[in-house]
Amino acid sequence: MRWPSGLDARRFLARHWQRRPLLLRDAVDPAELPLPDDDALAGLALSPEVESRLVRQRRGEHWHLDHGPFSASRLQRLPRRDWTLLLQDVDSHLPETRGIFDLLAFIAPWRREDLMISLAAPGGTVGAHVDQYDVFLLQVRGRREWRIGSRETPVDLREDTPLALLARFEETDRWILDPGDVLYLPPGVPHYGIAVADSSLCVTASLGFRAPEVGELAAVAIEAQLASLPTAPRYSDTGLVPGEAHDGEIGTAAIARLERLVEALPERRLALARALARLATEVKPWLAPERRRRGLGAAALSRRLARGELLCLAPGARAAWLKTQHGTTELYVNGRCWPLPPGCRRLAAALAGPVGAASLPQLPRRSFAQAAALAALSELYREGLLALRRR
Repeated sequence: MRWPSGLDARRFLARHWQRRPLLLRDAVDPAELPLPDDDALAGLALSPEVESRLVRQRRGEHWHLDHGPFSASRLQRLPRRDWTLLLQDVDSHLPETRGIFDLLAFIAPWRREDLMISLAAPGGTVGAHVDQYDVFLLQVRGRREWRIGSRETPVDLREDTPLALLARFEETDRWILDPGDVLYLPPGVPHYGIAVADSSLCVTASLGFRAPEVGELAAVAIEAQLASLPTAPRYSDTGLVPGEAHDGEIGTAAIARLERLVEALPERRLALARALARLATEVKPWLAPERRRRGLGAAALSRRLARGELLCLAPGARAAWLKTQHGTTELYVNGRCWPLPPGCRRLAAALAGPVGAASLPQLPRRSFAQAAALAALSELYREGLLALRRR
């Protein structure tokens, strides 16, 4: 990322991250982005494994939404203007494109959602809408006009379209992005992008960052806390007084007892961390790698690593890790936990880091811990979540 004078990653996080939009001119070199050409990108829409959508509009009012996969002839018959082809999870289908996220290495890798690519003809748009997550919009080819609204505008949706479009959009800023420009938008900022009427196709890369809802986090955390107990606690009202039965109200005393019951559940902090790790690494079912028919035993895996091969996350795998109070490490991959023995934090950090690969795992020297670590890695490999590659 090329920052303008007076701005760097630290200042960006302090001034703009989740606060206000920011336009960065000439921030990247489009020629250096690990993206294939337009035909190869559009070809992803032919695959049933790729989540693709085609948005068309007429006179800015009549909207049509079609879901892929599409035939090559269908794409070739598209008109000269007013359509947008959206391709989700491009980083899972084309692993080499994961490198685009390295531009934003100052944001934790577990926050990454996906790389979406938009291919649009002149006039192509998906309308005015709001996203509830952070997004960086990289202009790759062509030009796109972005109209930005205010967070204060009520989020009322239209009922006459198949898309989640805003019923009201009050523009506060308007920018035209050229190739290499980057627009950052925090959650909740209305925006409306339109491909400018140039001769070339408008290609925009959208780097989204996931943010689990607090309801999901609380539910998963409480589930984890209850799982650690031999029996689930029940509501108890020791100290009940006759006045509480007056008229059927669930009164303040009952609510206070319930609060104490929930607060007494064990390891709340660790349970919340585990819930976040699970939700941050979950993937869509159709993106998850398939289990291998044949795995590698711990001894065979150790020999291949000793020969200099690399362990890395497989396409469609996401990882994060936690350290516990007991010195162990919990590696989370695709929503599941693999406990690792003490001494494996460097290994977990390498696998879950920005590059998702371990050049040479730093395994503990003690034989029991080393065997436990290799057994976990072997299981991850059998599940299809890890891969081996040569240097």
